[in-house]
Amino acid sequence: MITTDKAQRPKYPSSQTQLALLTTWFEQDDMRMQALAACAEVFKRLNIADWAIAAGFVRNFFWDKLHGFTTSALNDIDVIYFCACDLSEDTERLIQQTLNEIVALNWSVKNQARMHTRNGDAPYLCCLDAMTYWPEKQTAVAVKLVDNSVIEQQNCVQTFNAHSLPPSCKLMFIFAFDIEDLFNWTISHNPKRLFAVFEQRVAQKKWLIRYPQLVIR
Repeated sequence: MITTDKAQRPKYPSSQTQLALLTTWFEQDDMRMQALAACAEVFKRLNIADWAIAAGFVRNFFWDKLHGFTTSALNDIDVIYFCACDLSEDTERLIQQTLNEIVALNWSVKNQARMHTRNGDAPYLCCLDAMTYWPEKQTAVAVKLVDNSVIEQQNCVQTFNAHSLPPSCKLMFIFAFDIEDLFNWTISHNPKRLFAVFEQRVAQKKWLIRYPQLVIR
């Protein structure tokens, strides 16, 4: 268990160490690995390489671990993908239904190629680009399970090879901002979004109550 004493918060000296810790935690969580495997299977069928499970799937899991809490239940699993050639919401629902048939979880699937219209932004270029517009930096994190050929196709992500997985299967972590934002015990506003929106989300989600060691920065 990691101590939550503010005076004794652990420091992780390198991004490689931080990624190694994240990888170990995910490898040890059977349900999260099942969810990642289900997504990998479905998006491989669809020939969509740019996908990930984002937001609380990584953020809340990490904050639980950092505080030494029991891991929170998997609610609202935010699956993002990018497919500019099919912007149909029916396709999103079909992907969600297919995922549920593989493993019954509370999936939420969104094609980031169309989400800019809802948010009033310029068109996004990929999932990572879409994440750079999310209200909190700590929310703009994601993970996926891929093989080497997919990793070679993705040029705009930070990766770490999970060497304990089979050689053809690796965890890829995606950060719209710095990985340090996850490890510095903060909730950070993304200046691309109004601060009032950020404040409202922090209050509604009760992050500072649920995770008392966090501070807004």
